[in-house]
Amino acid sequence: MDEKLHQKIVQAVHAEYGWKTEEVAVDEVEDLRRPSCSFYTARSTVRPLSYLANYAVLKANELVGIGDENAVTKILDACSNDGSADWWAEIITRFHQDVGGGLVLGNESERPDVVRRLAQDGKTFTPPTLDDAKRSVSFLLLDAEAYVVYSVKATRMSSGGMEVVKTKLLGNPSNAKPSVRETPADARKKMHQALR
Repeated sequence: MDEKLHQKIVQAVHAEYGWKTEEVAVDEVEDLRRPSCSFYTARSTVRPLSYLANYAVLKANELVGIGDENAVTKILDACSNDGSADWWAEIITRFHQDVGGGLVLGNESERPDVVRRLAQDGKTFTPPTLDDAKRSVSFLLLDAEAYVVYSVKATRMSSGGMEVVKTKLLGNPSNAKPSVRETPADARKKMHQALR
């Protein structure tokens, strides 16, 4: 990646997220590269659990991120020739504002624990599927932190926009209520009490 492009992405991250420019690392996502487009993730080098910001560089060096509500449409228009169902699913997941991120489940061996849970619930694993007209893609999406699997169907509308339907398919295996996150001060206090 040339320095001009790197700086363009760093400046976009600074403008959108307020991160200091010297604390931004940018990496290319080579698996998503298309002949006319390249894809990048940006992360903070100082935040312990840094959010990954995704960007696409389209023709004429147009930079597109999730902050652009037409990002998916622009990317598909510029880059989707010969794009696989897996590729479409990744683009929808990374760039559509209604999806919310997660891990696209591309094959059964990727997360056998999820495949087992689906089978236990009488459901079957399906890899990402792109319809013949290349207007819609269906895929499974894992929110790994909450251990929730969603079925996602994204359809390209005649207007050019995307309609996304995200349905919870499999919930957290425990029926326990989610734990409340402690503040660092509460955690330290609890640790000090336990060590006494």
